[in-house]
Amino acid sequence: MIPVAKPVFDEEMKKAALDALSNEKFVMGDSVLKFEEEFAKYLGTDFAVSTSSGTDALQIALISAGVKAGDEVVTTASSFIATANSVIHAGATPRFADIGSDNNVDPARAASAITSKTKALLPVHLYGLPARMGELNELAAKKGIFVLEDACQAHGSTYKGRKAGSLGNAACFSFYTTKNMMAGGDGGMITSSDEKFAKLAAKLRNCGRISQYEHDEIGYTARLNTVNAAIARVQLRRLDKWNSERRAHAEEYKRRLAGVSQVRTPPTPEYAQGNYHLYAARVSQRDELFKSLAGKGVQCATNFPIPMPFQPVYRRLYGFKGTEFPASLALSSEVLCLPMFPELTSAEIGAVCDAIAEFYSQR
Repeated sequence: MIPVAKPVFDEEMKKAALDALSNEKFVMGDSVLKFEEEFAKYLGTDFAVSTSSGTDALQIALISAGVKAGDEVVTTASSFIATANSVIHAGATPRFADIGSDNNVDPARAASAITSKTKALLPVHLYGLPARMGELNELAAKKGIFVLEDACQAHGSTYKGRKAGSLGNAACFSFYTTKNMMAGGDGGMITSSDEKFAKLAAKLRNCGRISQYEHDEIGYTARLNTVNAAIARVQLRRLDKWNSERRAHAEEYKRRLAGVSQVRTPPTPEYAQGNYHLYAARVSQRDELFKSLAGKGVQCATNFPIPMPFQPVYRRLYGFKGTEFPASLALSSEVLCLPMFPELTSAEIGAVCDAIAEFYSQR
């Protein structure tokens, strides 16, 4: 079996975890503070605030930006449900906009979704490819709204030479097990160069605490465990190497699949360098190909087969019929994520591509 993803947890990470468990506080130990400092330095932001998950990071960041009940947040129709859930958890209402050719929110469609109630713009760097942040930041500046990057899949990706996570007013990351770097479980991070915003976010993730027994905000218990931070610190040191290997694999996929007309490889705009968190190809006869590859020992994924607004809960809440957002709907029916992880071999890529070519040759 060739897996679609293969998280790394080796002896160095085990040692870091055991050292943290043996020598540090279990909660808010030194590894947490060091990880925040190292992550901010890596991105080029002034601050980084760790959280217990990417979803918590998004919710706390939105609240720290002043989002509240009665507000709206414009986001993409194509993402994992946590993106829009975080808006609802913050008390606001998500407003969805369709995607462009890069699979990210289209700036013109985002502009059309903005109303007088819009407080923030929440673009997602889907599959690790940065959204068109120049246009989105310009739009937000004209409207006077906050820009929060959902960079939960974009560790180490760049937009015009700058790291994802340093492109808006603030950003959020996830360190879930399948991400390009993980924390041995759930984990998240909020990044920003706004000191007031970062201090509020740090307070909110720690029960609104200003001292051991004083609290001046209604906060959350959303801290990153020390042992998870220790693991993530090791992963961060390897991130650039791993991303470089993923990009090399992506080039090989592109070369080997060039002659298969039924497959569109992921977009590669000049302004951005993705991290290939997922190798999200668009294919015809997606479901049939998925089953064929599974039968040949190739594990794939269909992220995300239901556009976010069409999830049952959002249909119930907002009355979507399932025909809106046609570009997102088309993506959801065509995307097939092929195996992608640093240790993937050329032979395995060849086997995947041969199996795809064979499938279409028989049609």
